[in-house]
Amino acid sequence: MADILIVDDQDRYTELCKQAIPEHRYRGPARSWREAAEILARSRGRVDLVLLDVHFDIPPENLVGYEAGMPAREVERLRGCQGLEILGAMRSRYPDLPVILMTSRDELALEGPAERLHAEEYTYFLDDDYVDARSLQAQISSIIDARQGQEADGPVFWGRSFAMRRLRQRLKVLARGRLPVVLQGPTGTGKSLIARHFLHPRSGRSGRFVAVDLSTLPTELMAAHLFGSVKGAYTGSVSDRVGAFETADGGTLLLDEIANLTEDAQKMLLSVLQEGTVTRLGDLRERPIDVKLVAATNEDLAGRVRSGEFRADLYMRLNPAAAVRLPSLKERSLDLDRFLVFCIDQALNGPYLRGLVDAYRKQHGVGSGGVQVHAGGTIPEPDEDVITFLFPERAMRLLRRHAWPGNLREFAMTVENAVLFALSEMIGVQGGDRVDVIQVRPKLVRDLLANAPSGELAEEGDGWVITVSIQPDESLNKVSLACEQQYFRQLYLREKGDFGAMAQVLLGDESHARKVQLRFNQIGLKVRELKGLLR
Repeated sequence: MADILIVDDQDRYTELCKQAIPEHRYRGPARSWREAAEILARSRGRVDLVLLDVHFDIPPENLVGYEAGMPAREVERLRGCQGLEILGAMRSRYPDLPVILMTSRDELALEGPAERLHAEEYTYFLDDDYVDARSLQAQISSIIDARQGQEADGPVFWGRSFAMRRLRQRLKVLARGRLPVVLQGPTGTGKSLIARHFLHPRSGRSGRFVAVDLSTLPTELMAAHLFGSVKGAYTGSVSDRVGAFETADGGTLLLDEIANLTEDAQKMLLSVLQEGTVTRLGDLRERPIDVKLVAATNEDLAGRVRSGEFRADLYMRLNPAAAVRLPSLKERSLDLDRFLVFCIDQALNGPYLRGLVDAYRKQHGVGSGGVQVHAGGTIPEPDEDVITFLFPERAMRLLRRHAWPGNLREFAMTVENAVLFALSEMIGVQGGDRVDVIQVRPKLVRDLLANAPSGELAEEGDGWVITVSIQPDESLNKVSLACEQQYFRQLYLREKGDFGAMAQVLLGDESHARKVQLRFNQIGLKVRELKGLLR
């Protein structure tokens, strides 16, 4: 059961939902943004989803964006798109709250505003209660399933952000289909992990998973490696060769770095996708194959099509309309602390690090109660059976401020190295109190990051890059306020609600915490509304 807030100036949608979709709990309807804001504040993060009407026939003074003396025509325009105005106001306080825009007015174009204002869904009602209810129920179920989704699948880390959980839901659907899946995104974002450990197990196929990194294949051997060859097909071909497509028959084939396909290989791949058969080099026999194809790239394939470097017909066969972009680690920074714990748990599954932990236990007499990770804050209470890897707040700040050009892969390697060095150092230390705690020193983290691919060292005085979304408003003051709310909110979440740390970033002095908190309150942000996101 989900908690759903309905924001609508009439009762039709509320009645429709309660009658046709009774399994959820409904709040409202709120008749204006003021009422909706009050309900959201009282709910303290318990609202799972907002259903938001677009047209509001309410008194002018209750409209978002209304100013005294506004012409009647402008007031009517505000009424006609009030839902979009409400969504804009909602996003400044609740940027991650899922919203479905609703309208029965077909002349309204919701596509652009919905994307710009990050509405999860939008629906045009057809004045048929049965059809409308079924459509809305499907949208609600998809969003709720994603919101309650898993944080990880084996070595694949999704985190708690709603955007990543929606991405997981989308990939579950694509995994079951017969069409290819295109995974886009920067290097190190987990494309091959997702293909191997998420898409293939959910494809319903009993065949093998086969991965081919096209960037490592010599161009003259690429076609033979993918499609096979017969003896004598090319110089050095001394026997028949089975290609990757035949090997993956009945299973999944990952073509990593697909932008590196040669022109001849592109032609052959197009034929395979169109005909469902593969012909080995130098052969005339067509062999039927059934392969779930996953293509991965960090390149702009559409741009390569425009420049003539990639075939347009092959690009369309790869199903670009359903392509999925994996975000960089910087875009997932609010999940970084949990990813730290996840990476160490994964590393402890390996024999080397687990062996060092066992050696440390034996040397210092620590019981076999497990291993935990503590990021920032105070030193945890003693536990004679549990080893705690402690990342002090200063070490966490270094990790949070690093650019991570290698994304998840670079972060995982850095964290594993940090734990490895910290544990190795402490194995050589005899006796002492608190042997249950192994500190990963900030200096150690700093040294590891100094050799990072970015060539940048995270200094205390380095500036932070924070992205804000600028929306037009009736005054520059309101635009500036919306921007300030966004970066204050992001900074609050990054610094885990520590106003002293925020003061260090903004004013260079932790002692100005009270000044920062006062400004935080002045611009309309509420600590109680953001605390739930820190868990």
